[in-house]
Amino acid sequence: MEKYILMAGILCLLCAGLGFIVLRWYLVRYTTSLTRSLDEMIEGKREIIFDEENEWLMSKVQVRLRQLYEILQSRTEQSRRERAELEGIISDISHQVKTPLANIRMYHAILLKRSLPPEKQAQFLHLVDGQVEKLDSLMQSMVEMSQMEIGMICTKPVRQPLPPLIEQAVCQIALKAERKRIDIQVECEDWMQAVFDLKWTLEALGNILDNAVKYTGEGGKIKISALVTDFFVRIKVSDNGKGIPESQYTKVFKRFYRAADVQQEEGVGVGLFLAQEIIRMQKGYIDLKSQVGAGSEFSINLPAEI
Repeated sequence: MEKYILMAGILCLLCAGLGFIVLRWYLVRYTTSLTRSLDEMIEGKREIIFDEENEWLMSKVQVRLRQLYEILQSRTEQSRRERAELEGIISDISHQVKTPLANIRMYHAILLKRSLPPEKQAQFLHLVDGQVEKLDSLMQSMVEMSQMEIGMICTKPVRQPLPPLIEQAVCQIALKAERKRIDIQVECEDWMQAVFDLKWTLEALGNILDNAVKYTGEGGKIKISALVTDFFVRIKVSDNGKGIPESQYTKVFKRFYRAADVQQEEGVGVGLFLAQEIIRMQKGYIDLKSQVGAGSEFSINLPAEI
């Protein structure tokens, strides 16, 4: 009997020893694999091989580790994009501010150092005033853009009549159009409705109309029409101005973009960018058709139903 007890004890010790060896081997392998994965994550390697199909415990940990790594990679990439975008914005702002400031300094120096007749002084003061207005317009655009970037602009689209929107937008540019003797025609039925935020959609439509007036010549025409499609209500703004080359269709909606042949015109190149972002926030979109020398047609498509 004592012999069997002794043999059982020895067997238990052997099993315990063997189990310890196996456990130690498993832990060494597990920690080695885990450490290797963590080291590769710290080094920022793009491709890391995770052992997700071998042992059940290691597999579970590796699955979570891979998920964590993908989240960290995604956030890092997003941070890089945001930093690059911020650098681009700062560069664009610096470029936009530099020109009017340089002009103001030049006109100011001329007024200080030269004895000019009253009519010339008035002319230079008028030029300075124009540059100040450009800076003010730029700053207002910067505020709106920064509000949009950080999510402060919040649209609240509701289904409402379309005519008041168009009427208010036309009133905003009526004086500028009158100065250039531009004829404005409006075709919108009283019953037409769409889903939009009045304040911000007015801003978007106003920017498009302002561009139409700006790039339409003396005695030109602008037509605003509305029609209902399957899922959208479309506001079309057509002009017979200088037109836009097809190669610039996407560029004109970029922040601060201005074609080389319109640099002499007033503006800072953010109106269409803001218009597109505002309409997108309301689940709509803007179309553009144009022909150089024949005019342009911008279409704001607003949801017909909530």
